[in-house]
Amino acid sequence: MSISMNRRHFLATTAAAGLITGFPAIVRAQSKTIVTTLFGGAYEEHYRRIVLDPFAAAHGVEFVIKYGSADEWLNNAIINRNVPEIDLPFLSLPVAMRAIRVPDLFLELTPNDIPNLADVHPIFRDVYESKAVGFNYVDYGILYREDMVEKPITSWADLWDPSLAGKILAPAASAGSMYEFVMIAAKLAGDGSDWTKGVEKLKELKPNIARWFNTSNEVDGLIQRKEAGVAAGFGGFRSHALIDGGVPGKFIIPAEGAPMGVLSYHVPANHPNRDLLLEFVNFALAPEQQAAFGNAMPTGVTNSKAVLDPAVASKIAPADQLLRIDWASIQSQFTEITQRMQQEVISG
Repeated sequence: MSISMNRRHFLATTAAAGLITGFPAIVRAQSKTIVTTLFGGAYEEHYRRIVLDPFAAAHGVEFVIKYGSADEWLNNAIINRNVPEIDLPFLSLPVAMRAIRVPDLFLELTPNDIPNLADVHPIFRDVYESKAVGFNYVDYGILYREDMVEKPITSWADLWDPSLAGKILAPAASAGSMYEFVMIAAKLAGDGSDWTKGVEKLKELKPNIARWFNTSNEVDGLIQRKEAGVAAGFGGFRSHALIDGGVPGKFIIPAEGAPMGVLSYHVPANHPNRDLLLEFVNFALAPEQQAAFGNAMPTGVTNSKAVLDPAVASKIAPADQLLRIDWASIQSQFTEITQRMQQEVISG
């Protein structure tokens, strides 16, 4: 489904275009449309207000949003690579890892083209091998109810403690952090590059599992009703929302680190509006937009110069505490990992 947005903003702010004397002529002189992708809800609300609308007002651009899934958007980019239907895919992990492996599909992004890239924490560039850049992130740590757990949890390894039998919620394939969970288990099993060891290690965790969850909403209800005491691989800001709402819980970044969920920009190679797209990415990565978005969601942001409110920053894992997953070693085996997890661990 496509929904045209910002037409009213565009018309209302066309007169303001004359005020943008500080921007490049190629942008200032044109009125253009950028088709991009987005998830809905509060994220969309804040993203429009803080990132899309100001850029549209300043540059005379109309944004058209395509909804759906990251897989759909990447497939669209591949099929329409010569004449992109989506100008700027905004992709989530792990689909973004598949995107950067498609030869000549997306540009290599450099600080020469995107000056604010120089201030983005390296992990949000390196993971994409410079063929994309992260905009914001969530940290996947461990939430636990202090009234249902006998001793504090401090590491991923603690999840295998027999005292947690039947208390743990763990991420299934649709939850957003299952592959990361497999790789964490592989590292605990002695080889962080061998996902098969992760599957075997997770079989040992089965007695402690209350349920494999597919959505954050599932976790919210189960934790609130005390039907589970631990949520592994669960987002930090959702965890803190539960705690702030009265759940006697604690959210921790495990000693080994926390996987991250990131949304990233991918600029199609040889796009006719290349300069405009790069200008937009640079705008989105500016410290002002980053700080405003991070405080509004709340969520982590990628520009190391963005300063979040202390109350927000205290609830988000710093970039240095995020885990680097070796996506290159597993990207081609997502289907097999999913099948084995479903057959041998989740359903087995």
